[in-house]
Amino acid sequence: LRVTGRHTILYIINTYYDALAKLPDNGVPESPSYLPKNNIFEKHSPPPRHSLTSIGSESVFMAAKYYSEVAMRVFNVIKSWISKYYQDFVSDPALHQRLMIFLDQVVSNESNMTQCGRKAVNIIHRSLALQEASSAAYPIGEIYNHYFNKSGDYSCLSNLAVDCEVMAQQLTILEHWALTEIAPNEFLDKSWVKDKERAPHICSIMQRCDKMSNMVASEVLSGETASTRAKTITRWINVATLCRKYNNFASLLQVVAGLTFSAIQRLKITWYIVPLEIKSELNSLKEVVSVANRFKNMKADIKRCDPPCVPYVGVYLADLISIEEGVQNLNSNGLINFAKMRMLAHTILEIRLYQQTYYDLKVVPDVVKHILVNCSNALCEDKIFERSYTLEPRNQRSPAIDHGASCA
Repeated sequence: LRVTGRHTILYIINTYYDALAKLPDNGVPESPSYLPKNNIFEKHSPPPRHSLTSIGSESVFMAAKYYSEVAMRVFNVIKSWISKYYQDFVSDPALHQRLMIFLDQVVSNESNMTQCGRKAVNIIHRSLALQEASSAAYPIGEIYNHYFNKSGDYSCLSNLAVDCEVMAQQLTILEHWALTEIAPNEFLDKSWVKDKERAPHICSIMQRCDKMSNMVASEVLSGETASTRAKTITRWINVATLCRKYNNFASLLQVVAGLTFSAIQRLKITWYIVPLEIKSELNSLKEVVSVANRFKNMKADIKRCDPPCVPYVGVYLADLISIEEGVQNLNSNGLINFAKMRMLAHTILEIRLYQQTYYDLKVVPDVVKHILVNCSNALCEDKIFERSYTLEPRNQRSPAIDHGASCA
């Protein structure tokens, strides 16, 4: 049902209310009208049950039973809709308002409400409250919109000293917030490739992934001396290790990508100072985020971890593209290929699991601002190479520096 969007759900609910509105005076239901309505929440309430008191008791019982069954089906669909696809109400405030008006009208019509109906409406209200509380778990949307701009100047990088643990936590919150912003329909029909306007949040994540990698490289290159750059590299490797501890594979990939830029790897003097155990840790992290066999190692780590988790979205996008291009929509008999639909649903539902499981971490606004300012001011790839060659020109020989030099 979800594949065709919320309009299908509205159509189904409207069908129930068509049946309810056609309840005749003799209490025997007629066939419902299957003409779709614009919106369920604009429908009139069904006729009050007290209007049926003039007919026989058996007909009244049949009518009451029919009304209760139809009403409960409607309530169950709405409750399921809210719990699984609350993003619809976030992205469409008018829809949320109409839902609240509809529920208020149902509750106010006491003559139409059974005890089970009242309980169902209360459950819907509790579900709305729970989803609203969950969506407010990371109050960083305004910070993100204000500080994530398009400029680029490494001289504007923030110099806020941030503990590695705090940095890893805030990166995790930021990436999980971005993950929860993605609506399920953005994963359908390769929309992030064909029509980016249909997948704005996926495109935003992929864009920021590149910027975050550039930020890491830019921070390394902001150091004027080799020892300063080595300390920055060591610090970011420690942050990446902590991101792995928090099951934040998105930031892990971004940090490792930034440190493995060829413009950073060529800094022989700088890497000569980095302790051997730190470089060994980087090598193990590189194995985790390796793209070999479509991120085989990362997928294995994700499956072994317990939520909350922030997977790298690109892992699932690659799988969805493979399914879309490798399996036909129709089978050999010209019918819908439900095997393909199940594969797509399984992949999207796995992402939904991670979207709906939140971290018990607190937002530190100053650190989030620090990350976003540095991210937006990061150098582009050409400037990164230019800065790298300025700091360590070609054919510059490495001095005899002790491997154990402190980089803490």
